[in-house]
Amino acid sequence: MKLIMENWKKFVNEKLPDDFSQNKVVPVVDFLNSPEGQDPKVRAILGSGDEDGIPNDEVIEVIPDAKPLVGNLAPTQNEISLMKSIGWPLSTLGSVSNALTGDITGRGMKIVVAGNLVIDGHHRWSSTWATAGAEAPINAVDIQLPGKGPLNKLAVAQVAIAATMDADAGAVPKATTGGDPEDEASSDNILGKDAQTIKKMIIDRIGQSTEAGTLLGPEYLEKIVDVPAAQKLWGVKPGMSPEKTMMQIVNVVSNNLSSLPPPQGPVRDYMPQFDGGETHAGQVSLGQVVDKMKSGEVNYKAAYTGAKQHKDQS
Repeated sequence: MKLIMENWKKFVNEKLPDDFSQNKVVPVVDFLNSPEGQDPKVRAILGSGDEDGIPNDEVIEVIPDAKPLVGNLAPTQNEISLMKSIGWPLSTLGSVSNALTGDITGRGMKIVVAGNLVIDGHHRWSSTWATAGAEAPINAVDIQLPGKGPLNKLAVAQVAIAATMDADAGAVPKATTGGDPEDEASSDNILGKDAQTIKKMIIDRIGQSTEAGTLLGPEYLEKIVDVPAAQKLWGVKPGMSPEKTMMQIVNVVSNNLSSLPPPQGPVRDYMPQFDGGETHAGQVSLGQVVDKMKSGEVNYKAAYTGAKQHKDQS
C-alpha cells in the first residue's frame, strides 16, 4: 500500500502543473481529455482544494449580479456564429424588447465574465450587441478567475468544470459554432468581418428556419414595426413597407455586429461550457461550478497530495 501511494503521489507531482492558472487553455484541455486527465482519481483531486492542507488558497470570488455594458466586454473564443447571434431577435418580437433588459432570452439567464472578458455565453452577448448596440447592459456572473491573461483564466475555468462534474464524466464539455472556420463558403463566423459582408450574409439567410422561427419572415416584418423597442433601436416605423423594414433592420444589425471586438482566445472546442455544452447537457450547471469555486474546492494549484482520494483507489 505504501508503494502504491508513493507511486500515486509521484504521478500527481509529475502530471499536474504547480499552478493551472499559469498554463494556457489548449494544453490544459488536452490534458483533461487525455486518459490521465480523465482518470477519476485525478478528477477527484481537482475537486479537493479544500482538503489540500492549505485552507482558502483557492477560493475564487464571484460577483453574482454584475451588469456590464456589452461594449465593455471582449470575446475570448475566436468564432461567433451569425445565426446564433441573430436567430432570436430577427425571428421573435419579444427578443427585441428583452435585449434592453439585460437578458435577451427572457428566461433569467446570465452570461459568465471575468472582468472585461466574456468566458461563456458569447452568443447571448453578440445577440444583445446585434440588437441593441454597444451601450446595452447584459446580466452576468463575474468570476474573478486567476491568471494573467485570457488563456490562463480559461484554463482555470475548464479545471473548475472538470472538478465539478462527476469524476467519471470523461472529456470536458464542448460546443461548436457550426461550419468549418477555415472554409469561407461554409463558415458562419462573423468576427473580423465588415458591415457589408455581414449584411450580405444576413440577406442570404432571410427566410431560413431558426430555432426561434423564420428569419425576417413576412409575419415578423409586418408586426415588428409596432414594437416600441424595435422603433427605438432600429428606427422602424408603423406603416413602413416590409421591404424597407427588412433593409432598415439588416443595415442596423450588420453595422452593430461589424463593431464586435477581436477575440482573445481559442477555437470554440476549447471554450468552457458551464452548462454542459452540446456534449454534457444536464451533467453540470453554472450554479454548481460557481459554488465549487467560491468554496475553494477547485484544486487548481499545488499542493495536490493532501487531497481526498477517489473511492475506487486501491
